[in-house]
Amino acid sequence: MTLFEKCTFKLADGSLATNETLKERAIHTGKMPADKVWVVRSFPDIGRFKRTEPDESAKRGRRYLAGYVGIMAEQDGVEYLVKAMDHIVNVQGRDDIGCVIIGDGPDYDRLREMSAELKLTDHIEFTGYMSGAPLLQKLSACDIGVIPDPPNVCNDKLSMNKVFEYMALGMPFVQFDLEQAKIDAGDAAHIVPECSPESLGQGMMDLLADPERRAKMAAYASDRAQREFHWDIEKHSMLDAYRTLLHTKEAPKISESVSVSQ
Repeated sequence: MTLFEKCTFKLADGSLATNETLKERAIHTGKMPADKVWVVRSFPDIGRFKRTEPDESAKRGRRYLAGYVGIMAEQDGVEYLVKAMDHIVNVQGRDDIGCVIIGDGPDYDRLREMSAELKLTDHIEFTGYMSGAPLLQKLSACDIGVIPDPPNVCNDKLSMNKVFEYMALGMPFVQFDLEQAKIDAGDAAHIVPECSPESLGQGMMDLLADPERRAKMAAYASDRAQREFHWDIEKHSMLDAYRTLLHTKEAPKISESVSVSQ
């Protein structure tokens, strides 16, 4: 994979990186010229991705609702969230906290089976893939978001869509100690230092128990998203990349490539 990565950079006319960490990798590992690497982050369109009338039925009569949106594969750590809910409900005896898990992926069926085995069917709703108004209605009913991705050499370098989507909705969230996600999230995230379901579950309970802090985190998230994290600003970097690359070629061809680091 490292060899393929180096070949990709060597053959590319330019590189799009989703954050500064990956830009540095393109320059130092990929030997790309700095002026041929552009940071283009995948921000939501905040004109459309915003809070709406919440789907209150998602809470199933409970006081609090935690939410997750994203892909469900082994590396995404959704198993940590299911087991965190087991700690909350079956160990701590909390019946006032529910969870909605939105998305799909290769781990979807296994996670649903795990939830059923842990007797969490009434506390965790798996919606499958959602988009548009139904997605926003579910997320708008959530009191907090969760990013259960565990720290590792991959996740530590990624800028995750979940971070920017939660912030666009003004939603505070809980996450593990992920290097890049901490930079992106700033004060919008409650960082859980220990990578375990119990620690994640405790972090969720701690944040839900502190409405004043949640309000401050939500205000910070919303303000920063409005100022920095939206596609109307970010798209200019991608357009500049294509204009520059096409301008440097006398006769641009379809075979010219732009690598994307993510």
